[in-house]
Amino acid sequence: MNTEFYRPSCKEDAIKLLSKYGKDLMIVNGGTDAVLSIVEGKADPKAIMHVAGLPGFHEIMEDGDYLYIGGGATFAEMQASPAIARYKGLIEALSHLASPAIRTIGTAAGNICTAAPAADCAAMLYALRAEAVLESSEGTRILPLSDFYITTSSYSTVIKENELVTEIRIPLLRKGEGSGYCRLSRRKAQDIAKVIIGVRLALENEAIASCSVALGALNATLVHGETIEKAVIGMKKEEALEYVRSTFPPEAKLHRSYFTEYKKDVVAAAVERAFSMALGNAEGEF
Repeated sequence: MNTEFYRPSCKEDAIKLLSKYGKDLMIVNGGTDAVLSIVEGKADPKAIMHVAGLPGFHEIMEDGDYLYIGGGATFAEMQASPAIARYKGLIEALSHLASPAIRTIGTAAGNICTAAPAADCAAMLYALRAEAVLESSEGTRILPLSDFYITTSSYSTVIKENELVTEIRIPLLRKGEGSGYCRLSRRKAQDIAKVIIGVRLALENEAIASCSVALGALNATLVHGETIEKAVIGMKKEEALEYVRSTFPPEAKLHRSYFTEYKKDVVAAAVERAFSMALGNAEGEF
């Protein structure tokens, strides 16, 4: 089958193409996952639309409420952005993601749309309570990442066929807030993670006032460690660290695999490590 290729010059043209082709259109940003799908025969689109060059798609900025990451912003651009430097957990996640070559073309928008349960950037964005901005001919809708994934299966989202992720926005970290990240894998370089933990928390009067915990590579999709999120509220630093190092989050419903026992043994330690980083970040460490 002959495949059409499009490189729209504006967002409006991209949305028109989505309306025209629907599910038969493959959106390519960095293309790191899209190319693999085509080569392996998992995808055979009627048309491919390259969106990385859309105006404003590489912009990273903040206003009084949110940090905005454009739909075409690459991991390398995120690493270099002064606006993201404060987000220690996100910077840490990006540093572990794939290879330097992949980070120059791969994007956060593509990472969340692939919906892999072991996606480093997506997991940290999940912990940061990020939201996806989706645009179509029908208008704009904004979805928290907690509502973005179909929880019954991996690699599935609620994005409609005519929607485009134009940006990701993260509620700004305020004074006393911090983030942390921990990834465990068989080797350090270019390996799929076996455990991913992302944490965002806020301190008030030296006690935890709010908390968000993302668990990655443990379920079919990313999930929140709600038990820990609720339990640590009001705890001081050492009490919280003692709690998480001795608690296996029940939301980490491990499926049977070669790594099940390993994950059972290390999840709590990974949560503690991410918590420790987030607490230090909240106290002003970068």
